[in-house]
Amino acid sequence: MESLWPDLLLPTSPSRRCLDRFSFLDTEGRDGLVAFWPLLEHILSQPVNNPTQLIDVLDTIAHANHGSSGAANDYGTLREVVEQHGDTFFLRLWPTIVQFALMLPDFFPAREIPVLRPGKKLCLTTKEVACLVAHQFLCTFQCPPWREGYHDFSIWYGSGQRHPQAVRMYLTALFSYFEESSAESWMRSSGPSVDIQVEFSLHAFDGPETYSAWKWDESRLGRLTIVPLERFSTEPQEAAYQGHSGAAVVSANRDIGFGQSATQEELYVGNCPEACPAVLFTPTLQDGQVLVARGARPMLRILGQRRDIDWEKLESEKRQGGRMLFMDALELDEAERSALLPDLKQENIMREIRKAYTAFSSWSDGENLIWTGLWGCGAFNGDPATKVILMWMAASLAGKQLRLLVDASQKDFGVHFGQFVERVQVVWTVKDLHNCLTTIPQGIGRWETMDWLLENVP
Repeated sequence: MESLWPDLLLPTSPSRRCLDRFSFLDTEGRDGLVAFWPLLEHILSQPVNNPTQLIDVLDTIAHANHGSSGAANDYGTLREVVEQHGDTFFLRLWPTIVQFALMLPDFFPAREIPVLRPGKKLCLTTKEVACLVAHQFLCTFQCPPWREGYHDFSIWYGSGQRHPQAVRMYLTALFSYFEESSAESWMRSSGPSVDIQVEFSLHAFDGPETYSAWKWDESRLGRLTIVPLERFSTEPQEAAYQGHSGAAVVSANRDIGFGQSATQEELYVGNCPEACPAVLFTPTLQDGQVLVARGARPMLRILGQRRDIDWEKLESEKRQGGRMLFMDALELDEAERSALLPDLKQENIMREIRKAYTAFSSWSDGENLIWTGLWGCGAFNGDPATKVILMWMAASLAGKQLRLLVDASQKDFGVHFGQFVERVQVVWTVKDLHNCLTTIPQGIGRWETMDWLLENVP
């Protein structure tokens, strides 16, 4: 069903009005409000040469836009990271942010951005994306109506972060992005934008509606390869790693985006500032929908997840963004209340296959390699063997090859699943694989299905 959400109004929209709490302008209307954009222009004209002045500007914007500092609170973490960058931030990064922000009327003369709708895409030049990212840094956007939480970077600014290391890392990636942008010759050019785009597209399931129409019995299993890793890494989101026209699965939430912790989705998006504006125009994903982002450049290579993370800066030539498939898995929290493992319920099986098939069939050129970890097997409590089998089925139906990434903590699972693959890959069809799932007995627990498959599949 097509989204009914209204388009996103930009800060330049004449309907964006606010209180001029500090009496900067002499243009107050009868309603006691002023237009937000000229007020913002005035605020950004203030000198910013130290952290105190920066925080004063950001807090003034926050009070004009929201009436309070909001999530930014005391700006303690932002101050810390800015001070680590020293004069570089104020001599190069801040002027870059302001310059991009003030280009908003030129890049988006319609004063709004369309919300993504199924079957539609939004292609933005790197300049246009940088403009939106600058405004996310300044926190000038109003929250889209479908989101309950974050939509800008204010969540990274305050002290008392739940995962300070992750937040410092995201700010480091953001500042690296602005530093690279300030060095680009096209940044200073008054000519047309370079022909580089970041593409966001919303894909809806358009495959067969019934089980019989899939013709699973005629579909041979595609190639699945186990790729062992010492540690989780964001390298699969890099274009050089993916290969020509490859893709990386992102274990997403229904409301996609960045955050304050270090889940896979947060790492992938927080590491690619050009992917961050997607939260502004991507509505809550429905069961048959996925978001595909292509061309958003990673700034770092992050190793580890959650509490065990570190990173290194990527060299400029390695900052090439590939294709990311934002797939929200079912949140399976029924395990203790159901005799049947929730992953194995037929309605859940079909939902996950449709979701993965929608993502995997969203493009059709090149090598058709899909790089994925254990999709939906972390906080969403999915059973690894079942989830990988469902992705394997979907990839086979979509004509794609699957590369399953397993780190050291998942080594045993990777070995065992590799043994299962060797037994069935050449001889089974997609239907055979599905039939195998339906024979797994009730009462089996999460993480126990892999052992059952090895014991019962010759």
